[in-house]
Amino acid sequence: MSNSLPVRPPLHRKPPIRAWRIVGGAFLHFAVPVYVVTVALVTLFTAPAGAAIGALARSAIGYSGWFLAGYGALAVASTLVAAAAEPLLGARRRSAGDADHLATDSRLRVTQALAEARTLPGTDIARLIDSIGARSWDHDDSRFQALSGDLRQVVAAMTAANATASVKSRPEIVELAVRSLQRIHTALNELGDERSRLDHGDAQAVAHYVENRYGPSDFTGS
Repeated sequence: MSNSLPVRPPLHRKPPIRAWRIVGGAFLHFAVPVYVVTVALVTLFTAPAGAAIGALARSAIGYSGWFLAGYGALAVASTLVAAAAEPLLGARRRSAGDADHLATDSRLRVTQALAEARTLPGTDIARLIDSIGARSWDHDDSRFQALSGDLRQVVAAMTAANATASVKSRPEIVELAVRSLQRIHTALNELGDERSRLDHGDAQAVAHYVENRYGPSDFTGS
């Protein structure tokens, strides 16, 4: 039996739309309404009082060139800035995706390991597997991710050894499995206890903050 985790097929998803395409598309989409509003306002505010329609039209045509030049330059500059920032945005998206991927893999390792470990004989192993599965795993925490990898390796090694062991050597394999799973169980309990202490401390800090900020409630009669 191989100790490596099964490779999941890649998900075929459409790549995200590039930031520079979004910025450039926005400038193109709003070009006409922005042109109409801007040129109309500039023409009306700069034209002399009582100017004829023809004069206003000629002024609007004159301002059109300035608008197109300025708007085009702004569109190009904004698109270039978005293109330059694209690697940073992509790195942030990949970082978030990697974090989700690590948590998902950790959760999968625990599920597979616990299911596979139930093929090992012995009440002690069954008890440990039930207890490990009942504990809360924080798969977003790198320490729990590392522990899930250790659990997966232990179970893969022990089930492989048990499958090829002779009748005489099988009790020794079971004993090794019990000791290894007990260490995993102890480490998991320690991580869980530490997380509980941290959560308790956060709860106390929030409670003290609220108490100091607002004091006794006027609606409690105190």
